Amino acid sequence: MLKKSYRRKIYIDKFSLLMWGLSIIILTAMITFSLTRYFMTRQTRQEQLEEEMIETTLEENNYDFNNLNWNDYFVQYEDENYTSVQGVDVSSHQQQIDWAKLKQQGIEFAFIRVGYRGYEYGLINKDVYFDYNIQQAKANDIKVGVYFFSQAISVQEAREEVDFVLDSVKDYEIDLPIVFDMEEEGPGDVGRVKVLTQEEKTKIGVTWLHRIRNAGYDPMIYGSTMTLPRLYDLPYTQEFYCWVAEYGSLCRYPYQYQVWQYTSSAVLDGIEGVVDMDIMFIPKGENLWGFE
Repeated sequence: MLKKSYRRKIYIDKFSLLMWGLSIIILTAMITFSLTRYFMTRQTRQEQLEEEMIETTLEENNYDFNNLNWNDYFVQYEDENYTSVQGVDVSSHQQQIDWAKLKQQGIEFAFIRVGYRGYEYGLINKDVYFDYNIQQAKANDIKVGVYFFSQAISVQEAREEVDFVLDSVKDYEIDLPIVFDMEEEGPGDVGRVKVLTQEEKTKIGVTWLHRIRNAGYDPMIYGSTMTLPRLYDLPYTQEFYCWVAEYGSLCRYPYQYQVWQYTSSAVLDGIEGVVDMDIMFIPKGENLWGFE
């Protein structure tokens, strides 16, 4: 009898262990399912917020271009509300730049191309001079922002571009905004974004810029006085910092912007060939990206 009872106890213990094991497996599966569902829901909600179109009132700027002071390719702005700093924007087109010489001439900031998507096949490429440019600019105490030449044709491609940018800049301190630069490139009808509607382009830009902001960087949109109102529904891009291109002695873009690209043909010591130059308007009494 004792022997029989002992065997039954062993059988019961094995059965209990089996049930405990099954319970743990089921509980683990339920927790895994719940967490997966939670994170999928959270990601879906985050993507919905990235795509959210926020309409804002278009506010006009109050720059008076009679207050510009020109010195060859360099320009300064000063009035009771604003002062300015001088900058450039560069890419592999300028090849190897002597950043020390740029600093000596008075360059205080630079927007550096981090990469681009091809306008025909849509492949993402890193600018081959990006790391050199950002390292040398920082080494010479020049504040840096970066820009990406976008040819995204969907919000999914916009996120792909942003993730590429974030991975490329993760080892650097970025002082200025990260810039979305979509342009209708390509001869004739060739060019990925040419077929998009204004609404589609606006949603792609908004998604791109919101994703940058969610990563902890200041987002900025780039375009010319002519292309900004053609590419985008402006009340939905007004929430972002703006960089406007118009070549000449004044910028006629009427709404708020912080940076003006006023030439694409400047000749500076330290750069072979020509380069874009920019002026940043700094509100007096404020600290804008370390400038006062």
